Amino acid sequence: MTNQMIEARQQGNFPSNDPTQGLMQDHEFVKKLMHRYLETQDMQVKTMAGPQICEALQMHISLEEAVFYPRVRELDTDLIDRCETDHERADELITQLQALTPGAEEYDKLMQQLQQTILSHITAEEEQLFPKVRSSSINLQDLALKMKAYESNQVSDHATGGQTRRPGAQH
Repeated sequence: MTNQMIEARQQGNFPSNDPTQGLMQDHEFVKKLMHRYLETQDMQVKTMAGPQICEALQMHISLEEAVFYPRVRELDTDLIDRCETDHERADELITQLQALTPGAEEYDKLMQQLQQTILSHITAEEEQLFPKVRSSSINLQDLALKMKAYESNQVSDHATGGQTRRPGAQH
């Protein structure tokens, strides 16, 4: 998990009564990093932001697929399937990015593709899925606690040098 995401979580910024708010915070963080990466020619910024974007997305994808989606799948199976397909595409792009140097022409092209995939995915979640979750009978506090526990394990794994991959990813 990137340092900024870790700091936000340690400061209690993952709402305990609505886990969708925490996911939206992740969305905003990644959108800002992607914008920063794609709008600069500063190689130092690209070198730092590129890997941070990949890592933040891996953590977010892992959290959604391990805890969030299984719990909310019943609300809209087709939408969750679409979101998981978006994750697969993002994971493919991240794998390609990790084999390249941030700032290289091919890296920049892949980052643009990743941004398009992620922005479409964020729109589907925030405009379609999250409202369904909020208006459902799902216990959001229980879900938020499970998500916090999962994230704590991710942070611990990251601190000990472990890799975070989404469940079932082929690598």
